[in-house]
Amino acid sequence: MKKFFKMRMNTATALFLILYAVYFVQLMITKQWDAVPMVGIFGLILLAFFLGCRPYGYDVEKRTVTIKYYLWKNKEVDLMQCEVICDPVSRWADIATRPHAIEIYTNTKKRYCFFPKKRVEFVDAIIKENKRIHCTVKEYTDVHRKSEKRRRRENKREDRENAEK
Repeated sequence: MKKFFKMRMNTATALFLILYAVYFVQLMITKQWDAVPMVGIFGLILLAFFLGCRPYGYDVEKRTVTIKYYLWKNKEVDLMQCEVICDPVSRWADIATRPHAIEIYTNTKKRYCFFPKKRVEFVDAIIKENKRIHCTVKEYTDVHRKSEKRRRRENKREDRENAEK
């Protein structure tokens, strides 16, 4: 079954684009007409890059994850070649910009970063497609452990009731 997940917008990118637009409007208000065309064209290039060449969503189906782009060719990741799905490994360059990432590592130690809005549902879809993948995503394991404990408790209760009868 095909599942689509929207990508979470990077806060730093959104803030940068908003401040760049404010700078462009400020240039127009102060009537600095010599800089307006250059700043406007560069702003359109930045907008096309950040919104068109960056992923906008992920499709999970048939043991693959397809990373969807508006302007680029879509990229496929074979989940059967993946070993680990985990929370982001902290790197100094990425501490402020990617707190909501999910990383998937392949057999060859290649890293893929995903930024879905619904993290638990995304991890659940990945695990349903590849049952052998090792999951260490904290949000998912917390939810999964609670449901497993509840299921085990109910099974014990049923076993006791059946034994008493």
